[in-house]
Amino acid sequence: MTIFQNWQEEDIEWKALWLLPDEILYRCGDFDWVPLLGIWGAVGYAPLLVLKQYRSRQFVPVTQGLAKCEFSYRGDGYKKRVREMVSAWS
Repeated sequence: MTIFQNWQEEDIEWKALWLLPDEILYRCGDFDWVPLLGIWGAVGYAPLLVLKQYRSRQFVPVTQGLAKCEFSYRGDGYKKRVREMVSAWS
């Protein structure tokens, strides 16, 4: 344990060795994020935001329209939005 006592924050790097940054799905179809369909509705996931928060790279990811991606399966027009997301994954 004495080996760890002199370590500084910059001496430690938290990352998964099998995770290569060039293999991250950061967009899907025409979306600048990854639309995820669930049992209650849909949500947009922005992996590039997560990478920025975990000190991977410093950049400003595209998030315009991300909030509009979130919806539930009720109301007007949700079926059209589901079709758009499904076609993005195809």
